[in-house]
Amino acid sequence: MRASGLPAHLAAGCACVEGVLAVGSTSRARYSVSILQQVERTFAQVTPEPVSLYLDCGQLGVDLPEGPIPLYELRDLLLRPETPLAARDAVWRELIDRARPKGSTWRVMAVAMAMPGLRHSVRALSLDFHGDRFDLEAEIVRGFLEALTKVDVADSALCARLVRAAQKAGTKLVYAEAAFEGARWSAFRSRAPLPPWGHPDFLLLDAVAAGVISLEEAKLIATTRLEHVPVDQVAAWFGERTNTVVVRRHRAEHRVKDAIAEGTVSSADSSALADPSGPRPHRARAPGEPCEAVLERVSPPGGNRGLTRWPLPVVGSPGQPG
Repeated sequence: MRASGLPAHLAAGCACVEGVLAVGSTSRARYSVSILQQVERTFAQVTPEPVSLYLDCGQLGVDLPEGPIPLYELRDLLLRPETPLAARDAVWRELIDRARPKGSTWRVMAVAMAMPGLRHSVRALSLDFHGDRFDLEAEIVRGFLEALTKVDVADSALCARLVRAAQKAGTKLVYAEAAFEGARWSAFRSRAPLPPWGHPDFLLLDAVAAGVISLEEAKLIATTRLEHVPVDQVAAWFGERTNTVVVRRHRAEHRVKDAIAEGTVSSADSSALADPSGPRPHRARAPGEPCEAVLERVSPPGGNRGLTRWPLPVVGSPGQPG
């Protein structure tokens, strides 16, 4: 590295970024700026001429071009697939040695040199993070700087180890934020119902409106499935064999099942009419439209479960009128 110092305005920029990073290593304070953007901005200022921070890779004894290499060129060189891992580790050992002294400008440069991996971690964790993205960036940088002071430089894949430690710190923040968010809102925030949802009567009414089943078949399903009236009791009231009623219900249920799979029938809403003379074309209720058409076919509270059932007679035993 050149012996000459940085220009005053660039030195002040590095000191500002270093101060933000120092706060990030000891605090969970909210950030109003992106730390990674500040690091990259400072990196862009100090790497070109006339400052041109560089490393003399010829002194590292690795398979890299001889002579001083500016840091922005060196970062691109280390990202190339053909660059050997040994060469990358040699560069990172030098970077770590220079960045470990407290207040060193090279701490900022080390973060900038690992920027592609750090940004990848931010993007990956942002998918499940509902807090402030700047806080996530600060936590990732904090994890990187902590690992920078602890990593064993004799290990291999040093940059990957540092980025992995940074992502681990960010992951902890994601879990902590998720736990806090759940504890703060789960009991109060309105949430969409978990499937299956909607009233089964609405499903049957929707099937009637779509012409999938008749109103009589809907009543049969509702009475025997939802009200748990025995099929033989219904068959006795009709004067039919139990097997005949069971087969009729089975066929109707299969038509409803196929209609649900095709998306033509839903339990979310229904504009079905209770007129047994025949179903009208299916029409979804428009937003804001009153649902009297549905309420007309729903019994008052305390009655049956929605669809108007048959007024079954009181019976003493299956097939025998009471």
